[in-house]
Amino acid sequence: MRSKPCSIIRNVDPAASYEAAINERSDNVKRSSSGRSKRSVALHSHFWEPGRTLKIAMYDANQETINKVKSIASQWTEHANLKFEFVSGAVGDIRIKIAPSDTGVSISQLGTDALIHPPEEPTMTIGLALEHAEFEGTILHEFGHVLGLHHEHQHPDADIPWDLEKVYALYKDLYNFERDRVDSDVLPLPRYSNVTYGDYDPLSIMHYNIDSRLTLNNWSHPGNLKLSEKDKAVARKIYPQNTTFLPDILFNLINKIKSPFTGSSN
Repeated sequence: MRSKPCSIIRNVDPAASYEAAINERSDNVKRSSSGRSKRSVALHSHFWEPGRTLKIAMYDANQETINKVKSIASQWTEHANLKFEFVSGAVGDIRIKIAPSDTGVSISQLGTDALIHPPEEPTMTIGLALEHAEFEGTILHEFGHVLGLHHEHQHPDADIPWDLEKVYALYKDLYNFERDRVDSDVLPLPRYSNVTYGDYDPLSIMHYNIDSRLTLNNWSHPGNLKLSEKDKAVARKIYPQNTTFLPDILFNLINKIKSPFTGSSN
């Protein structure tokens, strides 16, 4: 059972997040039927371009730790068309700090938001030691965020019967989460009309353990320590093999070239 929570880093500039996402991969924002991008800084995905090699820096971690993290993270790349290149030092697209803490809380940027994180800071911090029983599950979960995946227990269809005041109190007591952090990392996210949702997957590695003390009618969920079959399918869908995504600059250039012949323009 995976019991330690994590937090997605939220203190990012929405406009910078949007620009980083669409510059990396043009379909991180949905297009209208006219071909125009629906420009909304609030609603965009954070996925990398398929086939991309992400450089993973682990600061001064020893080789045993690096090898362990590399082995665990590669479970995602068995299904996602991405490559992880582990490099020495502190310079990388993803920068991981292993920093065991009393709370065991881990944090991560969401997908392409790592590109706008201050370069002198880690984009992921692991709050557990290498020998901790939940270390592997935590690495898998955090690398799910690297791929741009949200928390599954926050899916609009999860329908978890939270006892809200108990949730706020326990997360404050055990993990020092303020109410806004509980809202953003634990409780259900809004359903947006222009977002397509996959089916809720209670077996996902992205799902928290849910303590029965925090719900009505003693509802509970054990959490997960490995990738579910739907996790694997989602990775294949988001990062398909042999697929090329045009950056927005090329998409717009093609439209400009076409416009004299089609009578259309942006």
